[in-house]
Amino acid sequence: MGDPLIAGDLLRCYTDPVVGKYVDLDSLEPEPTQNFGKKFQELFKDIAFATHLIDKKGKAEVLIIAEHKAKPEPFVLLQLMVYLGLSWYKRWTDAGRPQSTKTFRLPVPILVVLYNGKEKWEGELDIKSLVSAVPPELERFIPAIEVLFIRLNQFDKQRLPGKPETQAVVEAMIRAADGTFVAGLGSVIGHFRDSTLDDRILELIEDIVRYCVWLEDVTPDAVDKVLSNVVEGQEENKMSQAVKQVRKTFERIARESYVAEAEAKGEAKAGREIILESIRKRFGKVPKSIERAVNQMNDPIALKSLAVRTGSCKTLAEFEGEL
Repeated sequence: MGDPLIAGDLLRCYTDPVVGKYVDLDSLEPEPTQNFGKKFQELFKDIAFATHLIDKKGKAEVLIIAEHKAKPEPFVLLQLMVYLGLSWYKRWTDAGRPQSTKTFRLPVPILVVLYNGKEKWEGELDIKSLVSAVPPELERFIPAIEVLFIRLNQFDKQRLPGKPETQAVVEAMIRAADGTFVAGLGSVIGHFRDSTLDDRILELIEDIVRYCVWLEDVTPDAVDKVLSNVVEGQEENKMSQAVKQVRKTFERIARESYVAEAEAKGEAKAGREIILESIRKRFGKVPKSIERAVNQMNDPIALKSLAVRTGSCKTLAEFEGEL
């Protein structure tokens, strides 16, 4: 969804029509997802774009900030408000902290929640639902923030609006959430038959596959079985190239997973050896129960944490308690 063309088409076809009427969705410029400085290094926006109003090009800037959620999170509104406040503050400070609204104005905010989870999202996305109840007379002090809420699973997978590539992305996200990505892979790739983005189709397909592999247990064999029916006797057309790209992507993901797993196993082995050697030096012989428990650990992070605690334990019983 970080692709400007797809993001613009999604906002035009899946949200309030007033956005497409006034906001230039064909000129989205990607914004940094982490640009809040050292004090806020842990804050990352999912998606952000800058553009402008259609009738005031170069004068009225628009800032689009979107969060993707796979499960209901009512406090996503708090996230968006923090991102917006920090983004506004950064623009103001970058401009030299001007004190006149005649020379500097903050960009118009468009806040978006993109939801493709299976659970029903209860309640509204408004600040009142997040703060303590107050008398009606005090409600005017609670900020009002409008959010564009895109609930992807409310759309019919067979009748999705938007350009072909947008339809492919949206259908893939819906299917990944409900566990039918492999079963519907032919349908997802089929959207690209009508796409005009010939030079970017393969890149989009790889992004789609990576996202869906992350959410669903997808194997190359299962994909090959589905893809055998997608292209029939056509060797060099667009769909044939798309299918080949899917297979290459799965091979690459498999290799990357193997390397990551091998590295993790190597780190885990080293971690186990460090812990057991440390115990031998401090307490002599390592009891078999402890050795067996340590050798069953495979998480490098957990092993590193345990190795640190090994040096502070005064007795074997204390270490065993930590273990």
